Amino acid sequence: MPVAARNVPAETRERILAATWKLMEKSRDLQVRIADIAAAAGVSRQAVYLHFGNRANLLLAAVQYRDRISPVQNIARAAEEDAVPGALANFVAAWFEHIPRIEPVAHLLSAASQIDPEAKVAWEDRMSLLRRLIGVLTKRLAAGRVLKSEWTAERAADWIWHRTHLDGWRHLVGERGWDAAEYGRQVRASLERDLLRTN
Repeated sequence: MPVAARNVPAETRERILAATWKLMEKSRDLQVRIADIAAAAGVSRQAVYLHFGNRANLLLAAVQYRDRISPVQNIARAAEEDAVPGALANFVAAWFEHIPRIEPVAHLLSAASQIDPEAKVAWEDRMSLLRRLIGVLTKRLAAGRVLKSEWTAERAADWIWHRTHLDGWRHLVGERGWDAAEYGRQVRASLERDLLRTN
């Protein structure tokens, strides 16, 4: 018998999120059924809806849960706190280290977001968070006067966003077989040449 949600809501919620992420990783199309999630978590379907309301909220909470249990603090710290100009290299390294942990589900979310409004909510939430961190980073680079004169903080953020996008990682590492560490080094070096003053 599942433990009633009202008795241990935090524990039940975590169990549901862990089961959701695990099933999402195994899914080929992200069409994970609430009944399967409930069974994997050892709760009723009603408990899933009690905690999350609908599938969109559950998908969003699942990707946020994955961020919580992964060492994503390094990504935020690099963008928001690390000394410039080294913060750029640290950010790229931390983000590319994180990608393999989320890539299978991120790929599914990205594809599903084109046709599934609920997947789109989760995908856009994660991408807007990443884009915000990049914006913070480039404002700090600009304030530290290490950006080349031809770059504004906004355009530099667009460039970093483009060069570190999951699609690029997937194309070269996932499809072409590039070594992930080498890919990260190449992107970092390229961004530093493009964006940062040399003196």
